[in-house]
Amino acid sequence: MYNGSFVYKNLMMSQNKNTPIFLNKLLAEKRPTRVLEIGTFHGALTLLLRDLLDINNLEDSVVRTYDTAIQKYLIPKVTDEIKIEIFNKNIFNYNYNDFKDEESKEEIASFISSGSPTLVLCDGGCKRCEFNTISPLLKKGDIIMAHDYAPNKQYFDDHIHKKIWGWMEIQDRDVKDISERLNLQPYKQEEAQKAAWLCKIRC
Repeated sequence: MYNGSFVYKNLMMSQNKNTPIFLNKLLAEKRPTRVLEIGTFHGALTLLLRDLLDINNLEDSVVRTYDTAIQKYLIPKVTDEIKIEIFNKNIFNYNYNDFKDEESKEEIASFISSGSPTLVLCDGGCKRCEFNTISPLLKKGDIIMAHDYAPNKQYFDDHIHKKIWGWMEIQDRDVKDISERLNLQPYKQEEAQKAAWLCKIRC
């Protein structure tokens, strides 16, 4: 039976046990200077990302996280020494098929363009919407990920559900068009899939 969450620094993290292992390998190899997280929840994954960057001598890399709910559990743990930028705001429109406005789009575009490479994690209210909306802002070499992933429903039922993870909110067909248009290719997908994440690189 899978474990759907664990505690990190006294905060609940809704990830399976393979996520820290995969993220550490990814950060060590790609060495991003910017990490953008959509969906903070309690903030445990945000803290883990910060710690893994520091462990890999990426102390100058910036972590930025967005959530529509106030990050009341994370905020007390962030100090001047911990480079995490916390944003309590909605950057998507009502239909969740585009940015809320040009200002929001430019805010995200500026953050992504200022780092090389940039890592984006989509784990908010609509993973497929976030993936499709943010992907066009990526530069070549940037990585974009989405949580609660399975290639398709059959694969989820046979290999993921109640084995490594309990939810599927994004599958290959959801990102097929944007992946073909932008030349988004799988990146370490076999390892990412063990953590229920989709992972692609813009080529």
